[in-house]
Amino acid sequence: MHFNFVQKYISQFFEYYILLIIHHPWFFISIPILLTVTLSIGLQYQQNAFVKDELSQYIPINAQAGNELQQLDELFHIDDYDPFYATRRYDIKRTGYIIVRSIVNDEDVLKPTILDAVLKLWNVIQSIRVEGPNDTTFDYPSICVKFPISPEFDEIIANILMHKSSRLQEECVSNPLITAFKMFLNGDLNPKNDTIDQRVLKLVADSISLDLLTSICNFLGGITFDEKHRISGAKAIMLPYALRHSTVFQDNLAEKWELKLADFLLQYASNIIKTSLWTYETIAIESANGREQLIKMLLPSFLTLLLYTILCCCLPSWIYSRPWLAAGGVVSVAGAIISAIGLLLLLDYHITSVAYLMPFVIFSVGVDNVFITLSAWRSTSLTDSFELRMKKAFTDASLSITITSLTDFISFIVGCFAPFKSVQSFCLYAATAISFTYIYQLTFFSAILVLTSKREIAKQHCLTFQKMITSRKRKYSGSHFQVVPYKSHTIYLSTIKEEKKTITYRNNHLIANFFRTTYSDWLLKPFVRLIVLLLFILYLIVSIWGCLHVKIGLEPNKLLSIDSYGHEGLSVMEKYFSDYGSYLHVWMYNLSQINFSNRQIWTVLEDEIALYEYTEYTGLSDSWLRTMIQYFEKNNIAITSDNFVYILKNIFLSQPQFARYKRDILFDSTGNLLDVSRVLVQLRYVGASNQSRAMRILRNIAKSRTIKTGVYADFFQFAEQYDAMLPGTLSTIAIASFAVIIVSLLLIPKKVTTFWVSLSIITVNVGILGFMTFWNVRLDFISMITIVMSVGFCIDFASHLAFNFAKDEGISTSERMRNALYNVGVPIIQSASSTIIASIDSYIFRSFLKMIILVITLGALHGLLILPILLTLFNCDNKTTYATSRKDKLNVRTMKKVSKLTLTSSFSAWYDSSTITAIDTTPKYIHTCRNPIVSHLDIITLQSYWDHQSYHPNVYEKYCDNELTSTLHQTFVRQSYPNFYTSFTDFRYGSIPRSL
Repeated sequence: MHFNFVQKYISQFFEYYILLIIHHPWFFISIPILLTVTLSIGLQYQQNAFVKDELSQYIPINAQAGNELQQLDELFHIDDYDPFYATRRYDIKRTGYIIVRSIVNDEDVLKPTILDAVLKLWNVIQSIRVEGPNDTTFDYPSICVKFPISPEFDEIIANILMHKSSRLQEECVSNPLITAFKMFLNGDLNPKNDTIDQRVLKLVADSISLDLLTSICNFLGGITFDEKHRISGAKAIMLPYALRHSTVFQDNLAEKWELKLADFLLQYASNIIKTSLWTYETIAIESANGREQLIKMLLPSFLTLLLYTILCCCLPSWIYSRPWLAAGGVVSVAGAIISAIGLLLLLDYHITSVAYLMPFVIFSVGVDNVFITLSAWRSTSLTDSFELRMKKAFTDASLSITITSLTDFISFIVGCFAPFKSVQSFCLYAATAISFTYIYQLTFFSAILVLTSKREIAKQHCLTFQKMITSRKRKYSGSHFQVVPYKSHTIYLSTIKEEKKTITYRNNHLIANFFRTTYSDWLLKPFVRLIVLLLFILYLIVSIWGCLHVKIGLEPNKLLSIDSYGHEGLSVMEKYFSDYGSYLHVWMYNLSQINFSNRQIWTVLEDEIALYEYTEYTGLSDSWLRTMIQYFEKNNIAITSDNFVYILKNIFLSQPQFARYKRDILFDSTGNLLDVSRVLVQLRYVGASNQSRAMRILRNIAKSRTIKTGVYADFFQFAEQYDAMLPGTLSTIAIASFAVIIVSLLLIPKKVTTFWVSLSIITVNVGILGFMTFWNVRLDFISMITIVMSVGFCIDFASHLAFNFAKDEGISTSERMRNALYNVGVPIIQSASSTIIASIDSYIFRSFLKMIILVITLGALHGLLILPILLTLFNCDNKTTYATSRKDKLNVRTMKKVSKLTLTSSFSAWYDSSTITAIDTTPKYIHTCRNPIVSHLDIITLQSYWDHQSYHPNVYEKYCDNELTSTLHQTFVRQSYPNFYTSFTDFRYGSIPRSL
């Protein structure tokens, strides 16, 4: 089934559409400008629409961890004014920590001088004040979450302080060890202004019971123990904090305090200690800094790309250079970006820091269209009328641009449904910008192209628009002429009369001629094809191996720049405090609906708890059940199925020392049955590298139990992306690729060509995923964005070549490949390099630059190397090829017969002439060139004349105009005069002979 009717209808539309632009160019220039100015009003809402980069931007939407957290919150909701029990806290909002180390690496932080410095630092931190309404100020104690003084901690204080009245009932969240020293200094045992000595340190250390050892270990890093298993030293000490945030007012105060804390610690200097910091605002602060730097880089990137595009559009001629066309192309892209952002902001869409990468990508896509359009105009015949040339150039370029823009748009639209908010935001802005880029390409830039082409034909200066005087002239005398060579390439032709008539011939890009001749000849060699195909197979094997070993998931510190304080804080945290991490929440629910029959409920629950304590990532648990049983055994209280709930409610939970366990137990509506039980299990050795595995193990345990069980830990939300990333990426690639293939099938004339384009999409994406492994790039939301882009980007190069290959009919496959490479080789090289230029300063994520380079490099290699060979080797369009080949053979036989009769007289008579620089230009001679039977004689004549470094324009021009005999001439000259054929074809496709 043929789908090229779509392509034909679109071509007809563009042919009529360009006529409107030719007659009304300024209208099509003014409309995009007015639209851009109008939509730019939305930019004023940028600050309000900006969404801070929080954890929710990088975790999967509708992730299982979100449901687990919601269930946990519904069962055991915690309010800011509730007593703060750190192990039972599942809400990490407005919490953070300061890690203090000695200024000397690995020195013991429990030395009195260091502890004294830590305490003084903590006192200063607590005194940091932020402004509130009505000139009020708030310090840390006035906005902190408070925790009750536990009996164990109370016992420590009692051993230190002489007067019990000095003790507190509640204290702000902090390190209990530092709190103990602080309360000690305020007591009667030692004057307030005295420093801590070794005697005091020993007193506090001896006061810490073994029951509190695990709790203290959570706040000390790099701990060493003595022979009695007491803490004898540590390398780091943690100062945690927690702020109230249940209301908007409290949350705003907490945010201000955290920002002020970060500013203070970044400027804090001490000759005893050094600090590392992590706050809830750290990611937001770092992303805001990155956003500001990206905004600052937009103008330099724009100017750099503008200069590069202008240089690519300039030639050594003031007439045929097109700086204003290049500037118009880049400006149209800039207008499209402004319009897209302004429109979405006016529609009240949010914008994230990741979306600020979009302009760098869109600039590259738009500049690609500039190069394609320029190449299409250069490929038109000078002998055609202006309107005919514009129709041909605009139709070819617009069809190719339509394919690439539509495929890019589809890729980004599919990316809008990715399971990550950050990816959705980027793709939404990119898809909108692609749409505006396409619209402005067909209006603003096309009108600039019309005006530039008119200026070129009028021989006006490319900058000043002044009429240029040509510098290459041919002096005529009668029916003969002399060539007076100058440096430019303007050719004057004569008629039989002595009047001077000029036709200007335009040089095409030197690299374009290279692609059509030298490069194409190289690709057509069997040995080269074999080597390339073998390397392509090796590339696939290596890429597949890399795909099987790709690292998945974004590590938290990858969100931050290496030199940021947040990156240092995470690194220090993982180094010193990974052994004793947060707690795993395990809750068993709907217990009241279970018939335990002869089993004892406390025995069943104890067995369930033990399953979570003996994994490679967990330690002991803080279990109310175990504590209750020990308490009852100590007090000789018997437990039975009948009195279990009663003694639990009225005896165990009524004791002050067990008050924290009230947060772990829920009864049914009657109050007679236990319905929900929670246990806190300590997590150990869980880092960024094994979070996903730890989460899967713990969830699998919960799924395997007959009792309904839920599990949740702080790292679950971030670890969720490890499991969602690969399926999300593959599904996005599959959907986008399918849609892109459908578009290619409709707009590229040949089905076989579409098949190879589709294969290119697959092989490019396999290569990108595979080479990520070798370049140490992880599969995360950043690489997911570029992979979504790659579906559209990689087909940009392939579709340009495939479309130009498929549109030519009636010529051999190798000629179609030459024509395609001639038309798109230079634009592919230029657009690939401009893409790297546009994104090389994109600093936020280093992997973004690496991924862009992979996408562009692999896409360009497929478009310039792999696809041409596949199209020529496996093209199934046998009908056209056979007909052309048969016609060529018949014409060659006819030509050879005639050549024997006419060669000697016709050629010898001319060659023996003593005036080599003169050629008869009578109509009879020109008419001979048009004769398909004897025209090979003119080729011989031209060959001889070529050897004497002369040139006959009439014969060349008439030959180029004669479309009926072009196939005949090409076949004969190819077989008889291979050296001459290359130069002769160069002329036909737009290059001046080198001898001129």
